[in-house]
Amino acid sequence: MPIYVYVCEDGHQFDIYKTIKEIDTPTFCECGKCARRKIVPTMINCDMQPWDYYESPTTGKPIRSYKDRREDMKLSGCVDYDPSMKTEYKKRIQREDKEMDKKVEQTVEKQWNQMDSGKREKLANELLSGADCEIKRL
Repeated sequence: MPIYVYVCEDGHQFDIYKTIKEIDTPTFCECGKCARRKIVPTMINCDMQPWDYYESPTTGKPIRSYKDRREDMKLSGCVDYDPSMKTEYKKRIQREDKEMDKKVEQTVEKQWNQMDSGKREKLANELLSGADCEIKRL
């Protein structure tokens, strides 16, 4: 839906959304006076403004346009930040932790099955007698 700029008889200016069907309906200002549509240039920002210029942190090259920025990011192997990236990172860490836990369990089970019965019995007695066992990942 397009945005139109209107000015009332008292000079109050305001923006309003209107469909094409509503374009010819009378529009009134908050002050109650009739307003007329004002023709204004569209607000399109095609490139960076001078206050957006910066120096590339990786190459030191001045970045003065979005094209320069895209090229610099591509050369540096960077991507635009997306808030969903953080969520995906956390999901990946959880998935990797589960996979690691599964591998640890498989390794422990394999070692347990390879132990001779005497060692297995001794270890089981130590664990059942309340031996402290702390799991650390390095």
